Amino acid sequence: RMLWKRPLFTAVVVLTLAIGIGLNTAVFSVVHALLLRPLPGVAAPDRLVQVYRTFPGEQFGSLSIPDTYDIRERAAQAFRGLAGWTFATVSLSASDRPLTVMGQLVTANYFDVLGVRPAMGRVFTADEDQGPGAHQVVILSHNGWNDQFAADPDIIGREIVVNGRTMTVVGVTPQGFGGAMPMISPALWIPLMQLDHIRPDSAGSLTARGNSFMFGVGRLADGTDVRQAREQMAAVLTGLQADFPESYSTIGFNLVPVPEAGIHPTMRGAQLGLSAVVMGVVVMLLLIACVNVANLFLARARDRSREMAVRLAVGASRSALVKQLLTESILLAILAGAAGLLVASWVMGFANQIGAPVELDVRPDLELNPVVLLFTLGITLITGVLFGLAPALQASRPALIPALKGETAGSGGRWRATQGLVIAQMALSMVLLVCSGLFLVNLQSATTVDLGFTNRNVLLANVNPAMQGYTRERSEEFFRR
Repeated sequence: RMLWKRPLFTAVVVLTLAIGIGLNTAVFSVVHALLLRPLPGVAAPDRLVQVYRTFPGEQFGSLSIPDTYDIRERAAQAFRGLAGWTFATVSLSASDRPLTVMGQLVTANYFDVLGVRPAMGRVFTADEDQGPGAHQVVILSHNGWNDQFAADPDIIGREIVVNGRTMTVVGVTPQGFGGAMPMISPALWIPLMQLDHIRPDSAGSLTARGNSFMFGVGRLADGTDVRQAREQMAAVLTGLQADFPESYSTIGFNLVPVPEAGIHPTMRGAQLGLSAVVMGVVVMLLLIACVNVANLFLARARDRSREMAVRLAVGASRSALVKQLLTESILLAILAGAAGLLVASWVMGFANQIGAPVELDVRPDLELNPVVLLFTLGITLITGVLFGLAPALQASRPALIPALKGETAGSGGRWRATQGLVIAQMALSMVLLVCSGLFLVNLQSATTVDLGFTNRNVLLANVNPAMQGYTRERSEEFFRR
């Protein structure tokens, strides 16, 4: 009732806090998707590991195709299954003109290793890992099915043209599944046996141990942990060094649990650093909002001094008054938290529509999932205490006799509290402004680097004849002509 009696005050407080809480929620949803969220759409992601090839000076290198098959066969005790995959930009004729989309070439057991069942159709079968050039089939992602084929319910069995070759759609994956790498959403998956057609520049790679461009993902066997799997991999490496000394004399293997690998282990430090910086900025904005609201509550405390004095005079304890005032603050914070969810939902929807300037289809798929909602609840309650505690302590000790008479008593304590809050607000604002200035200066420096040539009125185009089914020889002839 008290909040309803002062609608303008309530609206200002709720709006001020909602912006801070909403931005914190939106940024945390990004951090959660980037660093904390389990790999979406897969079974037991904590049992998955990324497999890398180590070189001198490189701990997270790619595998070759023979590496993938050798590890799968020789480390059967460590893994229930190990699959290989790699990115492939392809031309997809889904309408009256071909489109360039990002796909993935995968071993036939890829979906079985990840524990993914199709939403429609089937996944690849074991025989589709045999016979180079055979098995002209594809599996569409839910996004690819929806974006390129308008969610055609009769898509299974439909023939489409990929890089100039007719292929048959045999399955569609569930919504939310994007493969073994978070935030990446390929349009389709193609059997690895189609490598020479999809990537003619990789001809011969099916048997070449020196061509390393594959990612490996394995599911640990029951009762096996990462340490035991690494020991088994060391034994596999010893065997490979004995059988192929010229190929593995300086090579090793590295295992990283999928929850720790993220997009790639080499990017983990940058992701953590960027997340910490952005979270620090929005937390600082929320602190500034809390200081603003605390000042408003201190100003309102003068109008409520007679009320507090009467409560004290009839026997209320100071702790009871503090509890009451904190309850009001937390109620306001909860209202602001609800409004902040609307702000966060709008920001997240906008962020989901932003495309990264890279060939990969990066989709953060930000959402208000239970973890994000729990974070919002926690930060809302903390916010209520932060902006309400100092005013509550100040308002609960009025000058009793003057306040009961309706007189204005000395307000030295309240003035000192207000001064302290203003100083804190100025300090936080100054830090935020300095950081923003440094960011803008660095951004300007990055955009004014001398490229060594004039880039005005210059168009950059990419011509890839292989995406229309050209062989390497035909592509070379095309460019010569």
